[in-house]
Amino acid sequence: MALQLYVWGPAFGLPSIDAECIAAIAYLAQTTSKADYQLIQSSPSAVPTHHLPALHDPSTRTWISGYTSILRHLQTHPPPSFHDATFPPPTPTIQADSKAYTTFLSANATPLIALYLYVSSANWAASTRPAYSKILPMPLPWTEPAQLRQTMSARAEHLGMSSLDTDVETEKEEQEAAAARRAGWISIPASLTRGPSTVGEVMTPEEKRRIKLEGLAKDVLDVIGEVEWAKLTMGARCAVLGWVSLMIVDEGVPRRWLAEVTRQKYTGLVEFVEDCGRETFGPGPRGWESLPWVDEGTEAHGLGLKLYQRLGHGVMYEVPWIGEVWRRWWAEKRRKQVLEYKGVKQGPSRDRLVFAGLGITALTMGAVWYWQTLPRFGALVQRWDQPALAVGGLGAAGAFLSSMFDEL
Repeated sequence: MALQLYVWGPAFGLPSIDAECIAAIAYLAQTTSKADYQLIQSSPSAVPTHHLPALHDPSTRTWISGYTSILRHLQTHPPPSFHDATFPPPTPTIQADSKAYTTFLSANATPLIALYLYVSSANWAASTRPAYSKILPMPLPWTEPAQLRQTMSARAEHLGMSSLDTDVETEKEEQEAAAARRAGWISIPASLTRGPSTVGEVMTPEEKRRIKLEGLAKDVLDVIGEVEWAKLTMGARCAVLGWVSLMIVDEGVPRRWLAEVTRQKYTGLVEFVEDCGRETFGPGPRGWESLPWVDEGTEAHGLGLKLYQRLGHGVMYEVPWIGEVWRRWWAEKRRKQVLEYKGVKQGPSRDRLVFAGLGITALTMGAVWYWQTLPRFGALVQRWDQPALAVGGLGAAGAFLSSMFDEL
């Protein structure tokens, strides 16, 4: 059977919205015949590893996730048509440099892409979020993009640029204003306190942080811009294609700071990546469409009920405390499924114990919430009853009507 590579779907004119997925697609396209592999547009919730790209090899009955792990598997368990045409043959030094630069890209370029397309509220709302809405089948866009944004934001947290997320800043200001009102402080409308707009007030968060953002980008681009990628292995060339392709995305992106820095100051790197893309996918702007794409619904899993199961998992992940228990249980369940598929005998299932614990926890939380809604012991309980409607309550008209009824 053919290899199955599960990847994030296309966006921004690229074969995938994820750098690792672009690199894996490019490597398979250059080393393996189209008859020996399939590309399946999916999401992490559909694969046992919960990470894309994920390669399913029916011959070894294994799932492999991550770009470097997929490369290693293909080189140790090559399909019939596999041929890594790295020329000249790499020396040990070139192999070591290729691995080092690939690791450098994954560790340092990914946070830049996270800042550019995920942390920035403007870019997320205008380009990245709509792209995921097109990639994912309904109803998955309700849960998975938000979780992915949290994950990518965590990858860039050490850079200290969370202020690009204006949504968080606005929420923080609203919480502070609400706390001030609860404390009894006088709230003055902003329209009465706002003076003439200063330059800092009209600048976007990206413009205010432009110098630091350019510095962060240069720290990475200065390194990869000096590398002679053409002399490294094909795996390294596909890696730089994947990461830099997303760094120079500018179509439909309102805040283009990363693309502008890369295109203006590292023209040699951009030209190499664009040439590598044309060589890999063809001369057309969307040459990757001719690759062996397979619809997930017909060939892989079948959609329908399983989509709503994946939606349910996404909802459970967001529940405080219960979400963490559910995440660990689900990861362990998928791991056991993979081992059972490989013929490894597993111990008794603990599913009933987990669900019993979640049920007890949910009942306890519901009971606590209901208890808090009850009046405290010893508190005065007041009761209001609506008076019954009678003609006597209508004043003079009521007395007149009442006398009429008495005569009758």
